[in-house]
Amino acid sequence: MVSTISEGDRKRIHSGDRPSSKERKQGRYDNKINKAKVKARGEIDLFDWNKWNFANEDFWIDPFVDTVPRIDCRQVPKQEFIDKYEAPNLPVVLTHATDHWKATQNWTEQNLLAHYGKDLYKVGEDDDGNNVYMKMKHFLHYCHHDAIKDDSPLYIFDSGFYKDRKKSKKRKAKKSKKKSRPSTTTSSSDDNDDTSRPKKQRLELRSLLDDYQVPDYFVDDLFRLTGSQRRPPYRWLVIGSGRSGTGIHTDPLGTSAWNALLKGHKRWALFPPETPKSIVDPPMKPYDHEGVSWFSQVFPKFKVRDDPTDIRSLGERLGMIEVLQRPGETIFVPGGWHHVVMNLDMTVAITQNFCSPTNAEYVYLCTRHSRPKLGAKLYDRLQKLAEKYPNSVYASVAHKLTTLQHTPQIPPSSSDSSSSSSSTSSSSSSNSSSLSDFVTPASKSKPKPIISSTDSETDLSDGTCMCQKCKRKRKKTLAKK
Repeated sequence: MVSTISEGDRKRIHSGDRPSSKERKQGRYDNKINKAKVKARGEIDLFDWNKWNFANEDFWIDPFVDTVPRIDCRQVPKQEFIDKYEAPNLPVVLTHATDHWKATQNWTEQNLLAHYGKDLYKVGEDDDGNNVYMKMKHFLHYCHHDAIKDDSPLYIFDSGFYKDRKKSKKRKAKKSKKKSRPSTTTSSSDDNDDTSRPKKQRLELRSLLDDYQVPDYFVDDLFRLTGSQRRPPYRWLVIGSGRSGTGIHTDPLGTSAWNALLKGHKRWALFPPETPKSIVDPPMKPYDHEGVSWFSQVFPKFKVRDDPTDIRSLGERLGMIEVLQRPGETIFVPGGWHHVVMNLDMTVAITQNFCSPTNAEYVYLCTRHSRPKLGAKLYDRLQKLAEKYPNSVYASVAHKLTTLQHTPQIPPSSSDSSSSSSSTSSSSSSNSSSLSDFVTPASKSKPKPIISSTDSETDLSDGTCMCQKCKRKRKKTLAKK
């Protein structure tokens, strides 16, 4: 059993001094934090979190290393962004995309503590795959204390960030007492859906969602057509201190992503889809699949000029891109690109994955392999909408997917063989209608896999569905037995 007694409490026990109210409060916070650390990283001894002294290393990069183009969202039309970056499958950084967001003022540490201090947020998973939560007040306390010296600190990466989990627990308790009574409401079956809640309560829970808007470049998300119960998690609140982050990975189901940074700085390294996974994601120490381990142990080899016939470094030959993301910048990560992200200081960000008309073919081929039921529903919905709106963008996308019915499926990106394909589709100027004109929002053993992979489950070959709804149903059935 790992002791969770803080060093201050241990000294007071020996001295016989009575702790003050502030010390008692800090002791309670430390106990909560230590319990979360033990659950989320059971392979690390509680006293070994700063064993490698990564806090003493300088992970900042010089701005001149970042050569990714910046475009002003206020001046570059959407079609130009699609033609120059999304269709060719090239990363780009957007500026001024978040200028009008309420989150730029509301998502400060002070406001998060005042308004969401008692709310629970996901900071990891335990050995059984269960989510590990911390209250916002405990997490922010951690960021300014233990996280300062921890090698790879915990961080919030939560797809259900708008939920009030305290009230959901009370509702579950009430439902268990009233099983015999018929229910008057339909329970929500997706971590990202709260449409079944009473309107007054739903508005309260969605307050964080109201603080930001999806940039215009990314509003045409085709996965909205599949419904909230079927689609995988696609949006996350990301808060973390220096050296926290995600290991090398590709986003699930071939989707592209955007990540808007409101506070702090992030360091990115990206590799084109054709880059062999064995090169960018080798076994690493001391922490496998952690961003800080990657930048400390793996990244240096990409700066070496190891070919006497080529003056370029390994990273330059592979097409590696480095980015220093600053506050107010939004990075576009095309589907299939390997990327690793590490926070350089205290950061607050929001990120979403999406399937657009431009990358629909690649996403469909990936989804048809990993989530066949989701792929089938997307295909069916597009065909029906194409019949109803023959002159819309749906008709063009539906036709492209029809031509792929005999195309081999693309294996999941998490496999050893890296999928090597960039988006081959582009938006037609003749079908320039936005999807928003037609669609309204839808009413373990260690090391553990990275978050982006675990949120995209695979339907099993025997027909077993692995969506969030069906997994919960099976879990409840087993619990009853």
